[in-house]
Amino acid sequence: MITGYNTDVRHGNRIFHVQTEDKGLANPKIETLIYVGGEILDSYRGTYEDLLAEVPLQESSIQARMDDQHKSVIRDIKNGKYDTTPNDPLLAERSVFNDKPLDQAILEYLQQEGETDTLEMVLDEALNPRFGGPFTFRIRARLCVSQSPVAGADVAVRLISSLKKASLLATGKTDADGMFVGKVELPPSQPGHCALMVSCASEFGNDEIRALITA
Repeated sequence: MITGYNTDVRHGNRIFHVQTEDKGLANPKIETLIYVGGEILDSYRGTYEDLLAEVPLQESSIQARMDDQHKSVIRDIKNGKYDTTPNDPLLAERSVFNDKPLDQAILEYLQQEGETDTLEMVLDEALNPRFGGPFTFRIRARLCVSQSPVAGADVAVRLISSLKKASLLATGKTDADGMFVGKVELPPSQPGHCALMVSCASEFGNDEIRALITA
């Protein structure tokens, strides 16, 4: 049995504890449990039965499989999958004790997400920000499936840098047609890699666009 992983992930106002462990060669499965407040929120079970055909079996192969599963769950948390949880105790129980292979669970989740009409941002033209002057841009917020405009979505424009903390340049809301026109003042050229990040959020989800700032 290989030593597992234990990671605390802060997302929003909650701390998720993610625990991944190998169940051993007699039961070649990898189990990941997600805890919040000491209670199990969800679980994933992957298998490495296919690796048993390796002669000799390399522990590094099992470790890599564990690492991928652990990181995948952490990525789901940070992407907001557990921002809301089922209110129905029966549904929550089914979610916790899900014996489906990890790859099948991920595929089903992505298929469900593909049917969800979530927010997306669309540009009228590519962003090409430059240092040392004003920069104007237009974005549209809409639903990705129905293409309906999203009015009243919160828009934030930030300057992000590889060398210092991000700074907020502008905020606003989309109009009735889902449009937002922004104008920001960009600083003179500075060391490190800098980019303009435009983010948009509403009850339908969130999206962001980044563009490298050039001289």
